[in-house]
Amino acid sequence: MVACRQAQEVRARVELERQGFDVYLPMRLASIRRQGRYANGARDLVARPFLPGYLFVRTSLALGDWRRIWSTFGVKGLLGSEERPTAVRDWVVDRIREQEEGGFIKLGLVADAPAFARGARVQLNGLDMVEGLFLEQIDDRRASILVSLLGRDSRVTVDLAKLRSAGAK
Repeated sequence: MVACRQAQEVRARVELERQGFDVYLPMRLASIRRQGRYANGARDLVARPFLPGYLFVRTSLALGDWRRIWSTFGVKGLLGSEERPTAVRDWVVDRIREQEEGGFIKLGLVADAPAFARGARVQLNGLDMVEGLFLEQIDDRRASILVSLLGRDSRVTVDLAKLRSAGAK
């Protein structure tokens, strides 16, 4: 497993592939708020590394060709030591690849999470006494809701998959 410099995973992948290495950079889709004057709270889906700062490279530890990886643009180092990096078992990478759908890691959070309109009344699963108003979806896993506790309104970030419409069981 290769550790990459900050936000340099894609560059490191390209440079390592150029050198002939078999590289795997698992990606996910993330929902980000659109920036700009006329964004109006709109969101965009963008590709992001599933394991920020890391990628996988298949190489022979016995032959020592892993030493070339150290001097590659975007690479910070290898997991393990300079004398001998730590190997990641093939089954670990295979399990990550099994979660891919259309080239992106899919954990079911977006598809399983219900969609709510701004201002919709929501409850947290398992906490029927906590009711709030849906404000916005922050990313593919989290949402912001407004709850009234002890006579005070508070904005709270919660797991999107744990929300349901108020009154639904």
